[in-house]
Formats: sequence, structure tokens, C-alpha cells
Amino acid sequence: MKKDYQMVTVYDYMKMLDNEVKYLDKDAKEIKANVEKYLLNIRRAQTNAKILETLLA
Repeated sequence: MKKDYQMVTVYDYMKMLDNEVKYLDKDAKEIKANVEKYLLNIRRAQTNAKILETLLA
């Protein structure tokens, strides 16, 4: 039996949550905000690494 799976990024998953989930409490909103901040920090670190690599080349 073959199962087809699809890769989903964390960002896409968070967007799906926005469309499908109603938050019952404030904690869920805070967790979502913290995850978004974490993802943004990762993106910034990747961008900074690319800039540094370009400057050192």
C-alpha cells in the first residue's frame, strides 16, 4: 500500500492554523507569536550568514 505524503514547512503550517483554528485562550496566541518570532530570527540569521559569506569572498 503506497501512501503519498506532502512536505509542509513550518511557515505554511502556521498559515494553515490561522485559517482553520479559533484560539480558545490567550496562551495559544502567545505560543504562535513566539514561533513566528523564532522563525523570523532564523531567517535573519540565514540572511546575515549570506551577507557575511559575500563580504568574505
